[in-house]
Amino acid sequence: MTVPHWRRAKTPAAIQAEVAVIGGGVAGVSAMVALQDRGIDAVLLERHRIGHGASTRNAGFLMRGAAESYALAIDEWGHDRARTAWRWSEENLELLLGLGAGDLPSFRRVPSCLVALGGEGGTEEGEAEELRRSAELMREDGFEVELIEPGTPGADDSLWASGAARVGLENPNDGSVSPAELMGLLASGLTGKVLEGQEVGSIEADGEGVLLRTPSHVVRARHALVCTNAYARSLLPALDGVVIARRGQMLAAKPGPMRLDRSYYLNRGNEYVRQTPDGTVVFGGCRARFAERELGVEDRTTPWVQGAIEGLWTSLFGAPPEVMARWAGTMGFSPDGLPLIGPAPGEWERGAVWFCGGFTGHGMSLGHRSARACVEAMLDGGTTPFPLLRALRPGGAA
Repeated sequence: MTVPHWRRAKTPAAIQAEVAVIGGGVAGVSAMVALQDRGIDAVLLERHRIGHGASTRNAGFLMRGAAESYALAIDEWGHDRARTAWRWSEENLELLLGLGAGDLPSFRRVPSCLVALGGEGGTEEGEAEELRRSAELMREDGFEVELIEPGTPGADDSLWASGAARVGLENPNDGSVSPAELMGLLASGLTGKVLEGQEVGSIEADGEGVLLRTPSHVVRARHALVCTNAYARSLLPALDGVVIARRGQMLAAKPGPMRLDRSYYLNRGNEYVRQTPDGTVVFGGCRARFAERELGVEDRTTPWVQGAIEGLWTSLFGAPPEVMARWAGTMGFSPDGLPLIGPAPGEWERGAVWFCGGFTGHGMSLGHRSARACVEAMLDGGTTPFPLLRALRPGGAA
């Protein structure tokens, strides 16, 4: 986003801080909370307003793990990293509950369930077997999990009644929430300096620290922590090609007679559907079918994705949705699907600039815990042994 001459202060206000956090989404606000907990003088810079981006545009899943199965995660990441990611997502929810998320009107302690679909709109035969293998591996690693198939007690809500669901892997202790309410809760705990409407135009080396310029402020800090996720490359060009901006789309519809007892991820997480406490059903996904057309940060819905969402809804539930709202949000994808946490690539003195992002659609489930880990590693000189802490390099994540 460009800044007109008329919004640039002739004499920018000067701010000094130990840490400047850039980005007011779930990771940036969570980082500020973590910095406050350690008594660190910090300032948060957000180009729009707190929670303007994907952090309030997602489905509100507070689920364990990632959309793809535990078995696939072990195959792709190795056992230790997969287990850590699943544990972090559990800790993420418990940390949010400790801050009061369970008292929000929209919060539900509802299971999440990864489902392999059969028939039209379903994935290939292998997904059902992946979920069965995942259940075995998760039990071996001490995770509570249930495997659901047609006829299983409790498998009688609208998704299972459709006959499309073949196998489901249920995480029984997950939750869901309005992401806007959750961001409001996190922001309400901020006591440090928060500057909204202040887009950071540049990060410059300043001795052993950094200098940041916004339209009306100059900020000097020992560290800059960039939490802009999909927009990372605008400040850190070396992350171009490492953090990929992809647009996700959703709709909200009146439920009619529909009842959903779980938050569902379908087709390896490419589609997702859940019901809110007032009965509204939110349904999103179908981006992967048009992957090359849904790149970038443009905030708009597209007829091809919205049409695909409506088509899948109709095939599952027998009638088209009565749509109440449609929207889009831009997510940051990492090369391997794991969060990117570490010193930013570039000529920065002693890790002066750090990055936390690339949540690949799982910022609600991993962003809060990841931000706390990033703050700890940054302040402790990177000595804390986090299995997901990696050196970020142009063209790759590790």
